Amino acid sequence: MYKNIIFDCFGTLIDTGSGSVEAVKKILDSVGCDADAKAFYSEWKSLKKKLMLEAPFFSEKDLFKISLGKMFDAYGINADADVEVKPMIDILFGVRNVFPDVVETLNMLDDMGIKYAIGSTTDTDSLMHFLDSNNLTFARIHTSEDMRVYKPAAGFYQTILDQEGWDVTETLFVGDNLIDDVAGPKGVGMKAVLLDRKNQYEPDSDIKPDYIISTLKELIQIIER
Repeated sequence: MYKNIIFDCFGTLIDTGSGSVEAVKKILDSVGCDADAKAFYSEWKSLKKKLMLEAPFFSEKDLFKISLGKMFDAYGINADADVEVKPMIDILFGVRNVFPDVVETLNMLDDMGIKYAIGSTTDTDSLMHFLDSNNLTFARIHTSEDMRVYKPAAGFYQTILDQEGWDVTETLFVGDNLIDDVAGPKGVGMKAVLLDRKNQYEPDSDIKPDYIISTLKELIQIIER
């Protein structure tokens, strides 16, 4: 029986929207670069992810600055990344809305006596900003900044289990990313639920979730089985 749930936050509980690409457009306009914003952001995001898995540990805000500097170098852009990164940093404290099915699902979990936590690859102050602005209260919050480790490193998931004192066999990880929220937790023996809101999962994927749901409320059915 599942007694505990660890939720990813962004893309799972809170909608990230398209603000990141818009921020990249502002940055490229500011430095006079005509590169495609979506392509630039995709490359920047991949580079930032690579740096997340390398030592030493940096906060997400610092990683944005460091990786943007490397992107400027790669594109031959002569600009100060610490200054130009501002539109992206602003997003970390901007407006993002909770998905409509979140509050009802959390209330149902409370009624069932299920314990739950957030496990998010982000800085603590940014996460708290979005929780507060959406009137979401979590008793258990774990961020990469606090734990000094990012997904999908095994230490991210194991640290949460250890700090909460939860049995891995009784705990579900729920998220929207195949690598961070499925492969990562399964690597430490946890069952993983893929929240596929847009029905984009490919059945022939090498990464196999234990469960796939299209709305968060479907999680209740998994627990009741």
